[in-house]
Amino acid sequence: MILLQVMNLRFTASLLATPSDQAAAFLKKSGSQDSAVLMMRYQAAEQNRRYGDLWEDAQFGLGIVLGGTLFLGTQRRIFPMVMCGLMLLMVLFEHIGISPELGFSGRETDFPPGSAAVGPLVRMNAMGLVYAWIEGAKLVLGVLLAGYLFIFRAGRTRKQLDAIAQSQSHVGR
Repeated sequence: MILLQVMNLRFTASLLATPSDQAAAFLKKSGSQDSAVLMMRYQAAEQNRRYGDLWEDAQFGLGIVLGGTLFLGTQRRIFPMVMCGLMLLMVLFEHIGISPELGFSGRETDFPPGSAAVGPLVRMNAMGLVYAWIEGAKLVLGVLLAGYLFIFRAGRTRKQLDAIAQSQSHVGR
């Protein structure tokens, strides 16, 4: 999602650098290209904020499904459920604590004079950095959880195969 958001903002700049003939004529007719640039960046930023909200909602749903699956599929082992719970808490913190502030700070800095003020830009960048770190922490927890589940599954499968081999060796005697 972070890659999509970065590319969305960069696309605006590349689109204006090489507009189509129709877009160039429209920009020339509308007068100020700076106004069009501001509106396009604002639209991309609003779209990114919407994508972020949708991603958080999707993470809630995925986390709940994952938690239920872990509860039913891992013989109620505590480690996977704690990892899933931590990831859900991180999403909740992002949704309640960081995203609203990012939205407010972002809208404050989308247009001048806020886009030139240092305070709002620093606050928005700091909150974006916290958001990115939490996303990274969730990714690390997810990788650890997946690794644990693969190891747990492989260990269980190996035990099942050993039990089958032992039962067949008793039958062959």
